[in-house]
Amino acid sequence: MNKFFCSLAVLVLMVFGLAYSAQAYDVRAGPIWNNEDAKTKCPPVCANYKGWNGQWTTTVQGQMSVCGCNEPPTSGNPHDKNAGPIWNNGDAQTKCPPACHWYGGWNGQWTTTVPGQMSVCGCNEAD
Repeated sequence: MNKFFCSLAVLVLMVFGLAYSAQAYDVRAGPIWNNEDAKTKCPPVCANYKGWNGQWTTTVQGQMSVCGCNEPPTSGNPHDKNAGPIWNNGDAQTKCPPACHWYGGWNGQWTTTVPGQMSVCGCNEAD
């Protein structure tokens, strides 16, 4: 009987572990019109969330969709959104407002994550 309960406990822990690891983290991406559009928009949206899992859903018809990203965020603040390279504060003034448009606006902060290749803008709202 004791062996049965130990086996049952291990099975339950394995099932919960698989369920947890299979969870997606939905991140807003603006409107996505179809699967081809999702293939373009979701990979960069999910870059800080261990990549795109291939799923997406429209949440507000014609206005908002979410990409299914793997969780948790791999680096930085989950409010940070990739914006390509940002060279200086003036460049950030141009690139960050659109990058944060669907996330409550830009908070005025930005950071270079890969010199010459990638920067992130600090957005106001959690995903």
